[in-house]
Amino acid sequence: MSSPESKSISPERKPDHESSESIDTSEQREKLRNIVEDAELKHKEKLGKESEQEAHREALERAKSLKEVAEGVREKIPAEKRTRLFTKQQRDASFNRQMDAIQSDMTPTSKAFSKLIHNKTIDRTSEAIGSTIARPNALLAGSITAFIVVTILYLITRHYGYHLSGFETIGSFILGWILGLIYDYVRVLITGKN
Repeated sequence: MSSPESKSISPERKPDHESSESIDTSEQREKLRNIVEDAELKHKEKLGKESEQEAHREALERAKSLKEVAEGVREKIPAEKRTRLFTKQQRDASFNRQMDAIQSDMTPTSKAFSKLIHNKTIDRTSEAIGSTIARPNALLAGSITAFIVVTILYLITRHYGYHLSGFETIGSFILGWILGLIYDYVRVLITGKN
C-alpha cells in the first residue's frame, strides 16, 4: 500500500490547514455570537414589554382600589361638610392660634403694633385701599410725574424769577396718579389680567 511517509502530513502543510480551520471556526463563532446577542435582545424586549404591561395593569388595579377607599371615606362624611373642608370658624381659629404663637416671640411694642395692624377692620380697609386707590402703578406714575413736572417748573420759575407756591408737587402727583390708574385700567381691559 502506501508508505507511512505518504500518509503523514508534512509539518509545513499542517499549519495551513489549521489556519483555514481556525478562520472557519472564528467566523462560525462570530455568527453564533451575533445570533445569541440578537436572541437576548429580543428576549429582553419581550420581557420589557411584558413587565411594562404588567406594571400598567398593577397601577390600574391600585388606582381602582384607592378610588374605592376614597369613595368609602367620602360616604362617611356628611353632605354639608363635603362641600367645605374648613369652615370660617375653623380658619379664624387657626389664624388666631398662629398669630398668638408668632406674637409670643415678639417684644411688647412689636406685639402691640402687630395686634393693631392685624385688626379685622384695619386689615379690610387696607385691602380695599390697596386694590383701588393705592395701586402700585398709580403711585409710581404719580411719583415720577411729580418729580419731572416739579423739576421743570422749578427751572422755569428760577429762570424768570417767580416763586413756587407748594401745590405744584401735590397737583403733579395727582395728575400722574390718575394717569397711572388709567394705564392700569386699559392694561386690564387689553390683557384681562389683574
